[in-house]
Amino acid sequence: MASSLATLALIQLLPLLALFASPVSATHDGKRSVDKRQQNVTPLTFQQVGDMGISAQMMFYGTGTKVYVLDKVENNPVTVNGKTGTHPAWAVEYDYVSNTYRAMDVQSNTFCAGGGVLGNGTFVAFGGNQPVTTNGIAVSNAGAYKNTDGGTAIRMLNPCTDQKCNWIEGYTDYTTNGNTKGYLQMTSRRWYPTVEVLEDGTMIVIGGDKNGGYVNTAAQDNPTYEFFPPRTPNVAINLDFLSETLPVNLYALTWLLPSGKLFMQANRRTILYDYNEQETTDLPDMPYATRVYPASAATAMLPLIPDNNYSAGILFCGGSNPPQWGNDGTAGYNVTAVPADSTCVRIYPDAPNPTYQDDDYMFEGRSMGQFVMLPDGTFWMANGVAMGTAGYGDDRFSIGQSYGQSPLYMPAIYNHTAPLGQRWNRTGLTASRNERMYHSTAILLPDSSILISGSNPNKDFTTEQWRTRTDVERWFPWYYNNPRPQFASAPSTISYGGQGFDVSLGTTDMAAVSTAKVVIIRPGFNTHAIGFGQRMIQLNSTYTVDMRNNTATLHVAQIPSAAGPRLFQPGPALMFLVVQGVPSEGKAVMIGNGKIGTQPTSTDVALPANTVLAVQPSASSGGASGTNGAASGSSSRAAAGRVAGVTASWTPVVGGVAVLAAVMAGGAGLLL
Repeated sequence: MASSLATLALIQLLPLLALFASPVSATHDGKRSVDKRQQNVTPLTFQQVGDMGISAQMMFYGTGTKVYVLDKVENNPVTVNGKTGTHPAWAVEYDYVSNTYRAMDVQSNTFCAGGGVLGNGTFVAFGGNQPVTTNGIAVSNAGAYKNTDGGTAIRMLNPCTDQKCNWIEGYTDYTTNGNTKGYLQMTSRRWYPTVEVLEDGTMIVIGGDKNGGYVNTAAQDNPTYEFFPPRTPNVAINLDFLSETLPVNLYALTWLLPSGKLFMQANRRTILYDYNEQETTDLPDMPYATRVYPASAATAMLPLIPDNNYSAGILFCGGSNPPQWGNDGTAGYNVTAVPADSTCVRIYPDAPNPTYQDDDYMFEGRSMGQFVMLPDGTFWMANGVAMGTAGYGDDRFSIGQSYGQSPLYMPAIYNHTAPLGQRWNRTGLTASRNERMYHSTAILLPDSSILISGSNPNKDFTTEQWRTRTDVERWFPWYYNNPRPQFASAPSTISYGGQGFDVSLGTTDMAAVSTAKVVIIRPGFNTHAIGFGQRMIQLNSTYTVDMRNNTATLHVAQIPSAAGPRLFQPGPALMFLVVQGVPSEGKAVMIGNGKIGTQPTSTDVALPANTVLAVQPSASSGGASGTNGAASGSSSRAAAGRVAGVTASWTPVVGGVAVLAAVMAGGAGLLL
């Protein structure tokens, strides 16, 4: 199969963007991060902070203090004057510091689209549904809300800080057959498509169905995938797995693995898929429950860490195990009476014999819970319901149109490194006042707080229970008010292999230095309890502590070149320095070269060994002071490391730590 990108053709259609020629500079300016933390915060609590005018069905962090939000077409209270006239807005740019929003024009119906960020920093939203009018009724024209068909739509945005960026999209021509006329259109209709970024910074867009409904059917199914930017030839490629997992294959759960294969899970089936060779390998079936939409488990790739050689693990928590799935029109029975599942399982797909492993049960069953990765390596999990599933209908099984009931207000924290039986924690946490049900989202912000908004399990905007929510709240981690580590200097780009970089630490306390690490998080394109592209990696590091002048340096490696862009795909991300579990303000970095295409890789440069430079006190000084002017009363560790008039040599010790051995007339090597 030909794999070259039709980039030039696409640029000709988008002359104003110059989209694929260079990186988006606004996302990685290289400046020192500025502390933008909220004031008067009580950690481990939710705080009501504002309103964004629309319901946050889709949400992602852009750049600076800007978050971007998309909703389905509905009668939102905020309006925008766009290309189709004045209509309710279903897109806004939200500033999380000023808590103000700017309405943005999107013409096509973004209902249940998918999305992500390309390797050059451009965000893209794919698909949606046919145009609708009042009460969500499908129409064949622009209707009361002046929207166009989103089934094949592609929408692009380059985030900005000056309020001048806008969504760019093509039109659908209703006078022709099909919905593919014009530019920025997919090969076919995709409602609930999955989007994953590939190692060259392009995207694979997977599955979906043709029009709306509760679950998929053979008549509605789109069992294919395609690439963006389009490959040559630009065709949809069939994937039998999607047909075989009907009727629950929408938003098929998909991650790019370090091996280069795709891990895919839908219904109870699990596969590895080699999209280059178009080969499928079956993995064990998902135990206990269905995790994919509309069962909607909380799912995430575990942090990629040096401790396990960057082995990729996938975590699934919750979902549902109903007796039937209904059809594309309705659940067909009272699904709100079915308790959500409480089990968690994990799997390491690139292992020799991957199997699902039982993990700790959650505190309660939960559907539509969402994982948000925190810089300390833990996962925040909240939102969702204890009964039923995602979706809505006119059945009136319980309260309102929602197919989910009994909203859950308490969050929980998951620690993937804790011993089995101790991974979930709720100590000190408090509940939100707001239900966050179907069509709610949460994202990580650079200050490590979490922005939460949305919830609308209804066909249109409503004030009836469960109402449409446009309000915004923030959740704050335990360390939020703590003094933060600072990036005195740090790179604006991270490469695959090559020379590492140094970060100055503001302490020589070994209890702190030994915990220091640099992590990179891509917060992802978040919708329907899924973080498309959400991923976290800890860079390998060592340290040098110089007790003679009270300095400490963290030596940080680039992303390992062996798996390189398959380990962490190119594109914008946030980098944090974490010391004793407390992160710095997140710094915007570009992973890779900021362009779409094969990423350059270099040979990994080995880091120096962990090193402590210290000197012993001389007999004449008695340990009271040394050449660096240390005062008496210093800690025993610091005092033992100060002496005048010695020569030195490197001495390795157990554990890979090297110390400076003080060589005196009859002296012995320094011990830590």
